[in-house]
Amino acid sequence: MKSCKLCDNMIENGEKLCKSHKSAAKNLDSGYEIWRNRLDFIEREEYLKTLLEISTTGTLVKQVIMDELRE
Repeated sequence: MKSCKLCDNMIENGEKLCKSHKSAAKNLDSGYEIWRNRLDFIEREEYLKTLLEISTTGTLVKQVIMDELRE
């Protein structure tokens, strides 16, 4: 088995992220929809950078954000 591209946890075949990072990415996506609806519009990059500055943003979410911003 292969490991997650963000940590050493094992991943399922065909996946790039472990269950924990996949869940964090899913939460990021759903949170983005909420922010977009409430702010009329916000660029995804701005959303991600804002979350990085918030002290209560979790480590797994920050790792997913950093990976996405690198791409």
